[in-house]
Amino acid sequence: MQIPRIDPKNVLGLADKIIGLGKEIIGTLTRQDRLSKAGQVQQDKGTERIKAIKAQVEADAHETKAAAAGRAQKSAQNTKEAVNS
Repeated sequence: MQIPRIDPKNVLGLADKIIGLGKEIIGTLTRQDRLSKAGQVQQDKGTERIKAIKAQVEADAHETKAAAAGRAQKSAQNTKEAVNS
């Protein structure tokens, strides 16, 4: 069984969310609005990165499905031509 490789770029979204939450909490506890806002912004950045990764995964899945359909179509065409020969 092979362990899947994790692209470090994919982890950045989660890291941004965790670090941003930490900043927001510390900023709120110490009444530093600037730090709290920076934490919120970093969390939003992480959310957008995660959304982009999900979209890329879906696009890759559609591309794979389309390629498989293309191969099936070509195979069917080859079979049809062989039968008609």
